[in-house]
Amino acid sequence: MRLLVIGGTRFIGPHVVRRLRELGADVTVLHRRNCGDASHIHADRSRAAGTWDAIVDMCAMTEADARAIANVEGRVVVASSADVYRQYDRLRGLEAGESEAPLAEDAPLRTNLFPYGGEYEKILVERVVADRGGTILRLPAVFGPGDQRMHEWIGGIVSMSEPQSRWRWTRGYVENVADAMAMAAIDPRAAGKTYNVGDVDAPPEREWVQMLGGRVNIVKESPLPFDWRYDLVTDSSAIRRDLGYAERASREEAIARTIALKH
Repeated sequence: MRLLVIGGTRFIGPHVVRRLRELGADVTVLHRRNCGDASHIHADRSRAAGTWDAIVDMCAMTEADARAIANVEGRVVVASSADVYRQYDRLRGLEAGESEAPLAEDAPLRTNLFPYGGEYEKILVERVVADRGGTILRLPAVFGPGDQRMHEWIGGIVSMSEPQSRWRWTRGYVENVADAMAMAAIDPRAAGKTYNVGDVDAPPEREWVQMLGGRVNIVKESPLPFDWRYDLVTDSSAIRRDLGYAERASREEAIARTIALKH
């Protein structure tokens, strides 16, 4: 298979590229950084061209990003996010209602667009990809070497409120998530599908800190303005059932690698 990977040089991207090549794919990487590799194209996504069996888009953040490759032939596999779900607006305190976790792929999406300001909006990216029969992968909180969000937890003291310490967020080790993306790109059964990706279970934040060798300092007020009653837990059973996805690295292995490579 001939595959184009857009933005395959940071965090998850190199793992995706490596796994695709292990599976026998002929991979070309399109990105903005000039690295001198003959299999890399140094260009903006608007200059993408050609006919591919699949296009793995790691960094489509806006509707314009998704539309910029509209004339490139091939099934698009796009990295999306669990922040598209309505549950995320409830976490942010913008909506009330019962918690909808665990979130299956058909769970309601946000009605409030542009959650962080600016043009970022994965819901609009998903619409463009769905219109062309592509594959949408809603990624979890991805951790591993190079992830700064959890590194302060490794052997550190983390302040959080009691409700936050009980909050749950589906996570996934970077290499496992990359495996899911590569599998969706290679397997034609993924065409036109939307899949959640992430671990089967979601331990509370307190347990994650402890697994990383840290200690939780309970404070009265949460440092973050969220309603912690709304877990951001997704159900990843569909990709496991349809494509046979399973994690290659156990959680214990993933945590050990993450800790070791910080030092």
